[in-house]
Amino acid sequence: MVSLRKITAVLMSVTVASLPMAAYSYETSDWSTSGTRTEIAQPGVTLPATTTAWKDYDREELYPKTVMTRQTVTMADGTKLAAYITLPADENGQAIQGQFPTLLVISDYNVPLGNLLPPKLGTFMGAADPYMVKRGYASVSFDGRGSGNSEGVWDAWGSSQGDYEQIIDWVAAQSWTNGNIGLRGVSDLSINALFAAETGHPAVKAVFALEPIGDAYRDTTFTGGNGNIFFITWWFTLTTLMNSLSVDAFSNPQQALPVVKDHLLNAMTKFQVPIMMKAIFGDKETVYDGAFWDTRSPISRIDNIKVPTFLVGAVHDLFQRGVPAMYEQLKDRVTTKMVILPGTHIEGAFMTTGLLKQPAGLPPFNHIELQWFDKYLMGMDSGAEDIPNTTQYMIGQDQMAVTSDWPAPEAEAERLYLHSNGSLKTKKQSLFGMPRTLFDVWYAGGCSPSSSQWSLGILGFIPIPCFETNNSAKLFNLLYETPVYESDYAFNGPIQADIWVSTTGVAGNVSVRVDDIDPSGKASPISNGLLNLKARAVDSSRSRTLDGQMIQPWHPFTESASKSVYPASVMKVQVEIFPTSAVIKAGHKLRIAVGPSNVPQGIATGIDGLLQMFPGLMTVYSDSMRPSSVVIPTVPASSYQPLAPLAAN
Repeated sequence: MVSLRKITAVLMSVTVASLPMAAYSYETSDWSTSGTRTEIAQPGVTLPATTTAWKDYDREELYPKTVMTRQTVTMADGTKLAAYITLPADENGQAIQGQFPTLLVISDYNVPLGNLLPPKLGTFMGAADPYMVKRGYASVSFDGRGSGNSEGVWDAWGSSQGDYEQIIDWVAAQSWTNGNIGLRGVSDLSINALFAAETGHPAVKAVFALEPIGDAYRDTTFTGGNGNIFFITWWFTLTTLMNSLSVDAFSNPQQALPVVKDHLLNAMTKFQVPIMMKAIFGDKETVYDGAFWDTRSPISRIDNIKVPTFLVGAVHDLFQRGVPAMYEQLKDRVTTKMVILPGTHIEGAFMTTGLLKQPAGLPPFNHIELQWFDKYLMGMDSGAEDIPNTTQYMIGQDQMAVTSDWPAPEAEAERLYLHSNGSLKTKKQSLFGMPRTLFDVWYAGGCSPSSSQWSLGILGFIPIPCFETNNSAKLFNLLYETPVYESDYAFNGPIQADIWVSTTGVAGNVSVRVDDIDPSGKASPISNGLLNLKARAVDSSRSRTLDGQMIQPWHPFTESASKSVYPASVMKVQVEIFPTSAVIKAGHKLRIAVGPSNVPQGIATGIDGLLQMFPGLMTVYSDSMRPSSVVIPTVPASSYQPLAPLAAN
C-alpha cells in the first residue's frame, strides 16, 4: 500500500517542478512540518544540499558618490509618507542619469536620523547603503506610517498593511528605476519587507530579510500565552523615541514639530500605551491569539511570497522561533537561504551591518546582499543560488556550520526522562519515583540570560554574570542533569518538554531551560520555553512530529481552548522550547531546569497575573505513570560542517 507521505512527496515534486527554481529534487523526511493558524502539519520534505562552502563575492564600485533627495508620497487615504531617494552620482555629486534596479526599505525607526549616522548604523534605521548604491543600485527608503516625517498612526504593521502595494507602485513608476525591486532591511525593516513581498507585486524580484518576526503572538509578544511585557516595554519605548525624533526640528520647526507632537500623542492615546494597558489588564483581543496578531504575523501569508528570499536569525534572537519556521514554509516553493548567527537580536543585527565582528567563515553581509541582488535583480551570474541552504551557529562548538537543511534531515528523536534524584536519563523512573516540590514564585528568571534576550540584547552588554550564565537557575528551579558525555552530543531543531505538574494555586506557569554544564559547573544557556498552565491545550493536528513523536506542540492560545487550573490537580504540560543548534562537548553535561516562571520571557496578564503573585508550591512528577521528559532532535556530527576559511568567488 502506498503511504500518504509518498503520495504527498510525488504531488509536491510535480508542483515544485513547475516553479522557476533550480532543478531541486525533494525527499520525504521523518519530520512533519509545524502547522499554522490556517494549515495543519504536513509530511516534511528535505532540500538537496547545494554546497558546504561559502565564497566571498564582491566587485568594484561603478560610481564614486551618491546623492539623496526627499519626496512626499500621498497614500489613497490622504496620508503623506516621506520618501528618501538615493542614486549613484558622479565625482561632482550629480545624479547619474539612467534606470537602476532598486532597493526598497520601509522603516519605522526614522530614516532621517539614520541618514545622519555612519552607514553601518544608519542602514539599521533605514538609510541607504552607499556600498550598494555605488555598485549600481538605486535605493529608496520610506518613513513608515506614523514614524519619522510621515503622517498617520504607527500601530506595529496594522494600518500600514494598505500602504505596501501603493509604495511599490510609486517606486516602480519612477524614472530612475528599471522596474526590478528588491526588498531589504533588518528587524522592523525586514518585517515590513516581508509584508511588502506578500502583496505579490510583480515588480518585486527578491527579498533580503535580517531578523524578522514570523508569528507575532507565539514568537515574542505572548510566548507561551504570557504577555512579554519586558520586551514590549523596551521595544515600544525605543520605537517611540526613534520615530518621534525630528532632525528638522531646528531647521524647519513649523513643519516638523506638529508631526512630532502627533507621533507622541498617538503613542499615548492610540496605540503604544493603550495596547500595553489592554495587555496588562487582560483584554481578550490582545491576550488571546486572533485577528489582531494574525494581521501582524508575516508567516500567516508567507505563501504569497513568490520570489527568492534570504533570511537571517540568531540563536538567542527575539525571533528565534520565527525565522526557521518561515524558512520551512518557503523552501519548497522559492529559492530560500537561511543563516542563524550567534547572540541576541541586537548582536545579530550589528553583525549584519558590520558594527560587530561576525563569526569566521562568513563573508561580510553587504557582500552577501550584493551577491543576492546581483543575481535576482541584475541577472548576473553571482552564484547566489549556490549559497548553502542553511548555515547555523552551533552553541558549544562556538562556530558557524553548514547544515544540509532545516529541520535537520538526519535528526532522530531521543526522549530523556526526569528522575526524582535530579538525573536525566533515557530510561524511565521507577514506579515509585518521588515527586519534587519547589516554591511557586512569579519573579524567577529576572537575573538570567533571558533578561538579555528579551531586552533586545541591550542588557547583555552590561557585564553582570547572571545575564551570561544560568547558574542562578538553581535558586528557583528543579535541576535534572545527564551523566558526563564521553563524546560530543549534538542536536538541531525544536525541543519539547512533557512535564507533569501540580500547583497549590489556580494559575501558574511552567518554565523549562536547556543548559550546557561544563566541567567547572558553568551553566551556558542553549534555549528555553515557557507555558501558561491555562494555555496547556494542544492541537495535535498542527503539532510537529519527528519519528512519530511530538516535538513541537501547537497551542491554540484562544479563549475557547483555555483550561482551568485546580489546586493539587496533576496536569501534563507540553512546553515548546524554541529551536536551537548545539553541541554538548565531551566532558560536559546537558541540564534541564524546570521552574514556575521566567519573568523576562512573559508573565500572566489580568487577574491571573495577580493570582500568580500569591506564594505557593509547584510539584513536578517523574514516576512511571507520570513520566516527565524532554524530546531532543539529536544529530550526528556529519550533519554539520564547520565553516572553512573563505574562498574567493
